[in-house]
Formats: sequence, C-alpha cells, structure tokens
Amino acid sequence: MGRCIFAVGDVHGHYWRLVNLIAQLPLDPDDVLLFVGDYIDRGADSDKVLQFLIELRDSRPGTIFLRGNHEEMMLDARDAFQHRRIDYERYALWMGNGGAETLEAYPQGNPWWQRVPESHWLFLEATSLEYWLGPYAFVHAGFLPPDTHWGYAEDPRLWIREDFLDSEHDFGARVVFGHTPQRSGKPLMMKNKIGIDTAAAYGGPLTAIRLSIEDPQEYEVFQA
Repeated sequence: MGRCIFAVGDVHGHYWRLVNLIAQLPLDPDDVLLFVGDYIDRGADSDKVLQFLIELRDSRPGTIFLRGNHEEMMLDARDAFQHRRIDYERYALWMGNGGAETLEAYPQGNPWWQRVPESHWLFLEATSLEYWLGPYAFVHAGFLPPDTHWGYAEDPRLWIREDFLDSEHDFGARVVFGHTPQRSGKPLMMKNKIGIDTAAAYGGPLTAIRLSIEDPQEYEVFQA
C-alpha cells in the first residue's frame, strides 16, 4: 500500500482493547499513526489509556493525537475550578458524560484535579483539533458544512453530528472522524467521510483503519 496512515477510533478508557489493537497494526517507520480523540471517560481505565499513549508518543515521535469533546470537557472542568471561576455546570457536564468513571481510576483526594498527574494534563493540553495529509482530513467530530448555521459556543470540530453526517459537501479531502458511534460495529464508509468510532464505549469493538496516501481506494480495517 506504500506509505500509510493508521487512524484509531474513540478509545473511551478501554485500555486492553487499545493494547491489543496497537499490537495488531503492521506499522512501518514511515507510516503515520493518528488517534481521533476521546481517550477517556465511560471505560474503567482512562488513567492507563493516557499513560499508554504518553509512552507510545515517546517511543514513536510524530504520532498525532487529536482532541475529542471528552478531553475538552475534562480540561474545561479543571480550568473552571483552577481559575476561580467555579462553574459546577461544566463539572456536572463532564461527570454526567463519563467523567465520574475517569476520576474513579485515579487515587482519591482533593482538590480533584490534583489526582490527575501533571503529565496527563500536559498530554491533554497538547492535543490538536485537526490534521490534514494527502487526500485525507482528520478531526474528532466533523466539519461544519458551508452555509450551515452552528449557533453554539463550542467548536463544531469537537461536537458536530447531523449537519456534518448528512452533508454530501466536498470538504477538500475525505474526512476521517470519530465521535458518532457506529452501532453496527463497522466503520461508516461514505464518499466524503469515514467514521471510525465503532462504539467501544458501549461494548462494540475498537477500530483502526489503514489508509493509503497514494491510493485513496485502498484501506484495511483492524479491530479489538
């Protein structure tokens, strides 16, 4: 397939699925390894997932880590407390969307954000919102189509669903994304987009897809 991109879907705290999936990938030194975000929440081992990704980053420089809406919620909750703008709504939003499971994985103590190692916070802060390479664009949730009204303060690249999913717009590259679980357990393959969240958070498999930079018609799916 020549030089390839391996994109990994939403992990959501499922450490052993992640370990088993990465072990399957036939990565060459020149290949790009990319994660579309949502490493944390819902699963029981978000702490182990983040530590694994940090070690992977250190052993494989150049690995791309995108930010998901769950990382954004965790960072927002911390920032609201740390900067004396205590916003319980932000904290409650994160807690209600899997944050409680994430905090449960760390040692007990207060203030809650100090239970998370600084290296984990730095990793989350360093995540990117999008990445473009060859015929592909990578993002967590999707892109806002032209002439579409968003109307929310949040970045659509982290949160968008229907407006992006229903769009046949040519975004300038085929968009590879997560965020929206495919309950079939199979990637969503469309002319202008590929969805690789196969609902690991809800008992489905964790998915990676190998994409050829030279030939956009070639791909291979790996699951754990």
